[in-house]
Amino acid sequence: MKKSLVVFLATALVMLMGGIASAEVLPMYNGNITVTPGTAPYDPNNVGTWLNYYDLSGAGVGLGTWYPYPGAPAPQVAGSTLDHFWVQSSTNELIWQLNYATSAVIGFPGNDHGPLPMENLEYMMWASNDLVNWTVGTLTAIYHDGWDASPATQYLEDWYATRWDFGQTYLYFKTVGTPQVYTGWYDFDPEMDGIAGIAVPEPASMLLLGLSALGLAGFRKMIK
Repeated sequence: MKKSLVVFLATALVMLMGGIASAEVLPMYNGNITVTPGTAPYDPNNVGTWLNYYDLSGAGVGLGTWYPYPGAPAPQVAGSTLDHFWVQSSTNELIWQLNYATSAVIGFPGNDHGPLPMENLEYMMWASNDLVNWTVGTLTAIYHDGWDASPATQYLEDWYATRWDFGQTYLYFKTVGTPQVYTGWYDFDPEMDGIAGIAVPEPASMLLLGLSALGLAGFRKMIK
């Protein structure tokens, strides 16, 4: 039985090392960040409402490489809905109001050209409770997929969603186009599908996570 356990653990270790070796590591402004596979953990009940839609750059709303996209919803609708329609501001600042205050948000970029991931990492997230005093957040995670893991095509990509953390809760957030968020990349005119608050694990999920940790601790004790 111990031999089987050793084989199992060795196999798991090989698989883990293989995953680490193939992980995508991006050189961001605050150090290398390993991209997390899968969709971003956002709260669908806390999607931001775009406030400065009057500051729209150009003539309409984009979808993938199309700008303006014929038949697109109104800018204020597109910018307030996670629907793949992206918006852009002439000042490179997009401001949202969330349904309720939170201390962490996910930004969902769109894109109209390559290269990726740089095209989707052109902004920093700021927060406020009065729309006057703003605090910059800290980029803590990048998720390969956004809100729906859309297919990898040049026309409709939902990739490289970013998580930004703050030291307290805020109601208003804005993306600010910033050069060199991605080290060595100088473009900073972000196209954004929208933002949303981070999902808070339900009590049942937290209990399951705790039980899993206890089980792992017991397993380690058994094999010693």
